[in-house]
Amino acid sequence: MKSKIKHIIKFEFLRAAKTKGFIIGIILVPVMFIGMIAITKILAEKSTDHSEDQISIGVCTAVKDSTLAEIVQSVKSMNWEIVESPDKDALRTMTFEKKIKGFIEYDSVAGYNFYADNYTDLYVSNTISGIVYSINRRNEIMRSGLSAEQIEKILNPPSVNTLKLSEDNPETAETSNVHAEVFKRQMCGYVFAFLIMMSVLMFAQAIGMSVLEDKTTKIVDVLLTSVSPTQLLTGKILGVGGAGILQFLVWVLIAIIATTNSDEMSIGSLSEYLTPQLFIVAAVYFVLGFIMVMTLYAAFGSMAETQQHYNQLVSGISVFMSLPFIVITPVTMTPDSTFSVVMSMIPICSSSLMPVRIIAGDVPVWQIILSLAILIGTCFLVIKAAARIYRNGIMQQGKDFKFKDIFKLMKK
Repeated sequence: MKSKIKHIIKFEFLRAAKTKGFIIGIILVPVMFIGMIAITKILAEKSTDHSEDQISIGVCTAVKDSTLAEIVQSVKSMNWEIVESPDKDALRTMTFEKKIKGFIEYDSVAGYNFYADNYTDLYVSNTISGIVYSINRRNEIMRSGLSAEQIEKILNPPSVNTLKLSEDNPETAETSNVHAEVFKRQMCGYVFAFLIMMSVLMFAQAIGMSVLEDKTTKIVDVLLTSVSPTQLLTGKILGVGGAGILQFLVWVLIAIIATTNSDEMSIGSLSEYLTPQLFIVAAVYFVLGFIMVMTLYAAFGSMAETQQHYNQLVSGISVFMSLPFIVITPVTMTPDSTFSVVMSMIPICSSSLMPVRIIAGDVPVWQIILSLAILIGTCFLVIKAAARIYRNGIMQQGKDFKFKDIFKLMKK
C-alpha cells in the first residue's frame, strides 16, 4: 500500500513540476522581485539626489523687490542657472521650450508666484518655496531686534538623531538611516508575503483542479479500487505540496544569495534582517499554511462537478486569502501594535504576516510560539475536516454541492 502512495506522490509531483509555469516561476519570479527592489532603490535615490542635475529657472524682474534679489542669490548658491528678464512672455516661452524649468515673479498682492509647465517636478517648486519661506522668516525675525546668534539658533534648532541600540554592547549605539531602513524592511516584507501567498495559492489551485479533473474524468473511480480516499488525498497533497515546497526552497536559496551579495546588486545591505533564522521560521510557517490551504482546496475540488462550480466554491476562501495583502501595510508600519499582533495570530494570515513582523522589528519569542501553536492546531483540525469532505465528496457524482453542504459532508 505504501508503494501505491509513493506512485501517487511521484505522479502528482511530476505533473506539477513539469509545467511551464513552474519552471518559469521558479527562476523568473525571484529575479523579477530582486530587480524591482533594486530599481525602486535606484529611483528613490535618484529622486532625492539632484547634485548632478543642470537646473535653470527664470526670474521676472518687471517688479523690483529686495527679497527677490536675496532669492536669486540663494538659488545661485545651489549652482542653478538664473535667467533674469523683465519680459514675462519671453520667460513663459522659454518654459514651454524646456529651456528653463519655470520662472518666479513678485506680485505685490499675492506675494511670489512660480510658473511651470507641469505639476510633476515638485523638487524645483518645493525648493523655491523653501527658499522664499526661509528668507521671509529670517527677515521677519531680524526686524524683532534679536542678535545674529539668537536668530541663527531659531532658524537652525538642534536636530534629533535616531540611534539604534546594540544588543551586544549596551554602552554603544549604532547610527541608523531611519528612512532607508524602514523602506528596505517594508520592501522585504512585501516581497516575502507576496512570494509565500502566491506560491500557496498557485499550488492550492493546482491540487484543487487536479482533484476536479480526476473526478470528472472518472479516473478517481479506478484509483479508489486500489487505495482509500484518505491515502489518495495524502498522496496528492504530498506530491503537489512537494513541488510547491521545492519552488519555495529555490526562492529562499536565491534570496540568501541575493542577501549575501546585496551591496553589489545595488540593493543595499539586507543581511541584518534577512537572517538564516528568518528563513527557517518562514519555511515552517510556509509549510504549515501551505498544507492547510492545499487541503481545503482539495476538499472543494472533491465537491465540484465543473470548473465553474469549483470556482464558486473556492471564491469564499479566496477572499480570506487576500486578507494578508490588505493589512500588510499597517503591519509593516507598526509591527508591535495590538492589531499587528492579533493579525499575525490568525491562521489564515500568520504564515505570511509573522515573517513580515519579524522583518519589520523584533518579535517576542512567546508570540512566535503561540502563533505556531494556533497554526498547528488549526492545521490539524482543517486536515481532519477536509479529509472527511474529500472522502465523502469524491465518491458522489452529479450532485451540485453548495458551500453550506460542507458541514453535511463532514458529518458522514
